[in-house]
Amino acid sequence: MRTWSLFLCGMVLAVSANALQLVVGPYMNCPTEDSIVIRWETDTPAASVVRWGEELPLAEETVSAEEATYHEVKLTGLTADTPYLYSVVSRDAAGEEVSSPVLSFGTAVRAGDAFGFVVLCDTQATPAALHQLAVNAYAQRPSFTLFGGDLVTDGNDKTHWTGHFFPNMAPLNERVPLVPALGNHENNSAHYYDYFTLPEPEYFYKFPYGDLDVFLLDSQKPMGPGSEQFAWLEKELTASRATWKIVMFHKPPYSSDENDYGDTTKEKSVHGDLKTREVVPLLEEHGVDIVWSGHIHTYERTWPLRSGKVVADGAGPIYMITGGGGGGLENAAPVRNGFTAKVYRGHHYCYVTVHGGKLRVEAYDLKDRLFDFVELEK
Repeated sequence: MRTWSLFLCGMVLAVSANALQLVVGPYMNCPTEDSIVIRWETDTPAASVVRWGEELPLAEETVSAEEATYHEVKLTGLTADTPYLYSVVSRDAAGEEVSSPVLSFGTAVRAGDAFGFVVLCDTQATPAALHQLAVNAYAQRPSFTLFGGDLVTDGNDKTHWTGHFFPNMAPLNERVPLVPALGNHENNSAHYYDYFTLPEPEYFYKFPYGDLDVFLLDSQKPMGPGSEQFAWLEKELTASRATWKIVMFHKPPYSSDENDYGDTTKEKSVHGDLKTREVVPLLEEHGVDIVWSGHIHTYERTWPLRSGKVVADGAGPIYMITGGGGGGLENAAPVRNGFTAKVYRGHHYCYVTVHGGKLRVEAYDLKDRLFDFVELEK
């Protein structure tokens, strides 16, 4: 045990607490058909144990004896499309132990199987909104959560992770794997890389799941021709045989926002981020279905676009902004833009279902009311 002394009105009060505490409760990364990574954080170094199984009592145990505060345990030998129960345990050198309740996760589905996932972006700043969205999103029982950046207001401030993002994401983050992309507010912080287990080099990577390939990029770094990310994306898109392709990065190449790309109350707008727009021809060439972004704290869905012009369904990507995860809300420009199919001002999340050649996106507000949907078919 350890003791703190609090001074209150001239009196000294002794307050005791366990020497070992969970700073961040368990969450998951890297779901595959036969493995998953379980993460959590303690306030002092300790060994890492995950107890797991398909039913109680938990029959399996995976251990990392090396003491750490950022805990990372990979479970292997799992069965595809199967629900599991788990609990994390940390034990320090003094014998103190802390554990989580029994929680759950599911492994990735096989190609051809149906699944659903949620999309959230810009979850900073408003704890009550974020928590309600997390509760609503978990009620959909998604397979994973796709994050479009700006998880916190300042990625360099550790309390924004431990005091806002992780606690307010419960119960979603305890039971549904997280698949994040970097935003500008992460500030390329070491905390981001400490908290998430992602494929190298981590700031861009591919996430395959069932009949879907997701390609996640860092819009704070160069994305245009000649850049590392462009070359990687071109190679991966060329090799992809997935039925559906989604590319996600934080800053949108197309947006009818009121003032981020030119104050539309007094001047023209460029209608999106010109640096990320440099990658658009590559996305069009390789048949990307949806380009997902955040950054603008609103919702926007475009018609299918090619070279910035509206085209027939399937002839170009749809661009979606899902920036209503908790940040201060923004407005669309006062005059409708021709590429816009739907705009909405309010905190929200998206739920996506994939079943073979059909993909459906649904958008829900803070009260879990459907306000937009689109269906794609191949």
